[in-house]
Amino acid sequence: MLPLLAAALAAGPLLAAGPCVPSQTQDITAEARCVKSDGISIGIGEEDAAKVACLQSKKVQNLCGPDGSLTRLRAFQTWIKRLKQFEDSCAAKGGTFSYQDANFVEPADESFCSAAVPEIHTSMFEEPLCNFHSACPSVSVLCERECRDAVIPNHL
Repeated sequence: MLPLLAAALAAGPLLAAGPCVPSQTQDITAEARCVKSDGISIGIGEEDAAKVACLQSKKVQNLCGPDGSLTRLRAFQTWIKRLKQFEDSCAAKGGTFSYQDANFVEPADESFCSAAVPEIHTSMFEEPLCNFHSACPSVSVLCERECRDAVIPNHL
């Protein structure tokens, strides 16, 4: 009986501890396009003329902002949302959130992301389509959790 008890006591902490995940890192990144499709029709024209038409189109300006600024804002909002999801998840697990680079300062506005750039695509009918694209830099974040050796007593 004594060898069985000694084996159970020795194995107990190994079984009870389970995997300890002391920290988790994630890269927060985001990008956006003005419209989900290839773009907004801007009429018939050649590619060089299409870039000008893209920037001058009232329909494009209404949907994307005069210079695609709404696309940049959407990219930033997506980045912030992903950041907050990670931060909330970390807190829910009892962790402490931080940026991997201690000198990184959380951005205050969409200027953190790239200015929106017009993209010209061609539909299957050779019609120029305009879209805008903006991307936010990737930032590594960290969720630090303290590891404790949880020992559950064995009951024999």
